[in-house]
Amino acid sequence: MMSVERLLGLLRWKASLHLFPGTTRLSEPTLYPFKTDEVPLMCNIGRADTIGVEAYASGFRSAVLPTRDGWLKAKGVGIATGSSRPFLVGERICTYWLGDVNIGSGRLIWGLSTLDEAENELRRTAEAAEAGCPAPRPVGIGLYGGVTVIDVKDRVELFQMLASTQRDALLDRFKISGRMVEAACVFMAQPTDVRVDEVLYGFLHPSVEDFLPHGDCEDFLRWLGSSCGSNLRIHHDAGLIHGTVQKGGGYMTNSHTANHLVDEGGTYTTDYHMVYRSGDRSLRETEVYFLASLMNPLPGATEAAARGLTPWKPLIYEMQFEADSIITGQLGNRFFSPMTRREEYTEAFLDGVIYGYNRRKVRHVETRLRKGALLVAAACKRELFRFLELPEGMERGTDLVAKWLATRRFTEVELKGSQTRIEEELEKQ
Repeated sequence: MMSVERLLGLLRWKASLHLFPGTTRLSEPTLYPFKTDEVPLMCNIGRADTIGVEAYASGFRSAVLPTRDGWLKAKGVGIATGSSRPFLVGERICTYWLGDVNIGSGRLIWGLSTLDEAENELRRTAEAAEAGCPAPRPVGIGLYGGVTVIDVKDRVELFQMLASTQRDALLDRFKISGRMVEAACVFMAQPTDVRVDEVLYGFLHPSVEDFLPHGDCEDFLRWLGSSCGSNLRIHHDAGLIHGTVQKGGGYMTNSHTANHLVDEGGTYTTDYHMVYRSGDRSLRETEVYFLASLMNPLPGATEAAARGLTPWKPLIYEMQFEADSIITGQLGNRFFSPMTRREEYTEAFLDGVIYGYNRRKVRHVETRLRKGALLVAAACKRELFRFLELPEGMERGTDLVAKWLATRRFTEVELKGSQTRIEEELEKQ
C-alpha cells in the first residue's frame, strides 16, 4: 500500500471530504472507515461545523483513501473543486440535474449518483467479481436523502448558466425551480487507484530514458498492455461487456486506459456502471480498440489501434466531424508505423494489449522493473505537467497535453532542472 500511496502522492492532489449526516447500506462494514450514519461529501460547505478528511481526488466525482486492506473508493460524492461543486443551504445539498448527456443512462445528478445508478454499479461489480474478473470489492452505498436540484440540459448549459448567474440569483433559482431527488454514492475496496493512463503520460517526458533504458520502457509497456488486454478478455469470456453501447451512429464506452488500475503486482478494472451481458463479437472487438486508444496519451494511439485492430470507431461526441475528414482519418489509420521513440512506446503498449487479449496471458516482467518503471513514470508525469503548467494532479487530459507538446519544448535549463527534480524524487526512500 505504501508504494501506491507514494505513486498517488506524485500523480494526484488531495481533496477535502466532509462527513455529512446520512445513512449507509454496507455489505462490508469493517471496510467502511466512517460512522454508519455519516457519508462523505465534496462540496462548498459554507460553515465550519463539519468534519474534514483528506483523500486523493479520483476522476471527476470520486475520492480514495487508505484503509487497513488497501484503498476505499468513494464514488459519486460531489465535486472536488470548481464553480460547479454542490453546496449547502442550511442542511440541504444543492446541485444540478443534467437531462441529456452522453454518459450512462443519459441523465445524472451532477457530482452524485441516483439510487438506481448506485445500486446497479454495486450489483454489476459484484457480478464481475463473482465471475473471476479483476474487479473492486463492493463495500456498500451511502444515501444523502433529499437533494435539491435544478434542471439543465448538459454540461455546456450548466457552465454557461454558472458563468452568467450571480450567487443570489442562483439561490433564487433553486428556491423557485428546485425539486427534490434522492441521491446516493458507492463504496468499493480496491488494491490501488493508480490509473494506467496516468502512468502512460510519464513516457512523454523527454528524459524518461535517462532513468529507464529504452528496452526496459518497451518491456514494461508490453507488460502493462498485456495485463490490461488479458483483464478485458476475462470479462468477455464471462459474457460481460465492460461498458460500450452504440448511440447516434457513434459509441459511448467505459473500456479505456483510465478504467484500468495498476500497481507493481498487476492491473485491475474499475467503473462498472455501464457493464452488461452480451455475446456480440463486434462489441468485444470495439472494446479492445477503445482500450488500446481511448484515454491513451501516447502519440498515434488511435492510428496504431486502427492498424492493428478493427477500423476506426467514432465516439458519440466525435460525430460532428465532416464526412471527408472521417474517410481521410480511416485511410490514414491503416498506415501507422512508428517513426519516433515515443511512437515505439505506442506500438509496445498496443502489442501488449493484443497479446494479452488474444492469448489470455500477461507478458513476464520482473517485479523490480514494474516497481521501478511505475515510480519513474509517475515522477516524469508530474514534471511534464509542471512544465506544461497544467493543474497539479489533472486527470484525463490527452487532447490538452498533445496540443501543448506540439508547440512547446523544454529549454536546456528547464530540462536540466526537471531531471534534477526527478532524480531527487527517485532517491527518496
